[in-house]
Amino acid sequence: MNSIIKLDTRGRLVIPNEFRETLDLKEGDNVLLSLDSKNNNITISPVYTETNNLVKLDIEFGDKPGSLANIASKLAELKIDLIMTESKSFERGTKARWNIIADISKTNQKLDEIKKTLFKTGFVEDMSIQRISRGRLHH
Repeated sequence: MNSIIKLDTRGRLVIPNEFRETLDLKEGDNVLLSLDSKNNNITISPVYTETNNLVKLDIEFGDKPGSLANIASKLAELKIDLIMTESKSFERGTKARWNIIADISKTNQKLDEIKKTLFKTGFVEDMSIQRISRGRLHH
C-alpha cells in the first residue's frame, strides 16, 4: 500500500484511513518516526509497547555467517525485547550493520553495561545506544 500526501503549513501529515485501519491505529496511539538520513527516508511505525524504555541500537559487526545470530542470542540473554530490526551488509563479506529499536524494560543492565556486554561477545565492532524519547529528539 502506498500513498502520496502533502504536509500542511506546520509540517504535519495525516496518515490515510486505510493505513490506520490496517494497523489498528487510533487517536492517542504512539508511532515511532525513524530518520534514515543516508537514504533520505522517514519510516513511521506503530509502537505497541510502553514508550518509556525504548532505545535505538546501531551495531556494526563482521559480515560472517553466525555473527548476527550470536549477537541476537546475547540480546535475548539480556532480556532485551527487539521491536523492529533491519540488518544489511555494507561491505559484503566484511562489514554489516544492524539497526534495532528495542524495549529494555525487562533487563537489569544499564545502557553502558549492555554496550560492554555486547562488545565482549567478540562479534560487535562498533555500536551506539540512544534512548528514544517522546516529542523532541534527543541525541
